[in-house]
Amino acid sequence: MYQTENDLNAPSPSSRRVGLLTCSMATDIDLFALLARSVDEHVADDIRHYVVVPGADLKQFAPYRTAQREIIAQEDIMPVRLRKLPTWLRHFAFLKAGLRRPVYLTPSNAVVRGWMLQQLIKIEMSRRAEEDATMHIDSDVSFFRVLQHEDAFKGDKVRFFKAEGETKNPRHKPWVASSCRFLDVPVPDHHLGHYIENCVLWSSAVTHAMVERIEQVHDRPLHEVIFAADTMSEYYIYGIFADFLAAPDLLAPEDVSFCNSYWPSDESEAVDFDSLRARLQPKHCAMAIQSTHKLDVAERAALYQRAEKEMTRPDSA
Repeated sequence: MYQTENDLNAPSPSSRRVGLLTCSMATDIDLFALLARSVDEHVADDIRHYVVVPGADLKQFAPYRTAQREIIAQEDIMPVRLRKLPTWLRHFAFLKAGLRRPVYLTPSNAVVRGWMLQQLIKIEMSRRAEEDATMHIDSDVSFFRVLQHEDAFKGDKVRFFKAEGETKNPRHKPWVASSCRFLDVPVPDHHLGHYIENCVLWSSAVTHAMVERIEQVHDRPLHEVIFAADTMSEYYIYGIFADFLAAPDLLAPEDVSFCNSYWPSDESEAVDFDSLRARLQPKHCAMAIQSTHKLDVAERAALYQRAEKEMTRPDSA
């Protein structure tokens, strides 16, 4: 499944490959089932789908293992053994959203939040991938059109999602600042780039160089740098690295993602499918409705199936 860190010789454009990566857990199994079905139906069958879950959840995900899909225990990816705290802590998520995901302790009893661990896993899997690029896909995504290897590339470059403009996201500035600290680059006074979407592509070579930079700057392993951070966004770290430090001939920046995403301000509001259909782009091959939206699984499945029938613009990019 993995290549050595030194095996980074670039293949010809025609042989470039992409893999899919999903980090999930048992509490999201119903959402994941919809994603898995859509991958089986719409993603080229020679594109590998790597699914990383807690070891305790392997049995529940086992039915989704196929020739295309590998189910991996997160403990086999983590560079350090962690101890999981009791699951009843999630009942206090109404006090602190971070408790919705598992909480862990390191061997030195430092607290590691589950979402930080998930970001570490995404980076580790991406830098070790045998494919030339990794597409990060959450469990609340569903494909409605075909995805093939060549869609991930523009010529010999990996497509790179970057939207520019003012944002109301209160985490934007802290994420930019944190990313700059990770990478030891000056924090810009006003950074308009933002990088979070569903179906986010990362170049394996760029990810490898990004990790090398972080570990050299901080003189310690990546996981120790991440676990010591107050806040971070893996997509912002990759984006800032791509903007400031990556070789420009490796990436093709684009402001349209592969996913037609729905992130409502009110999680109980009705999904405006007509609006989603109206803003459909030729590049879109997947749709996502935020996992916290108050939809039951049947309603979500119906919307995804409707997308398969009605979002049928010819594929082009």
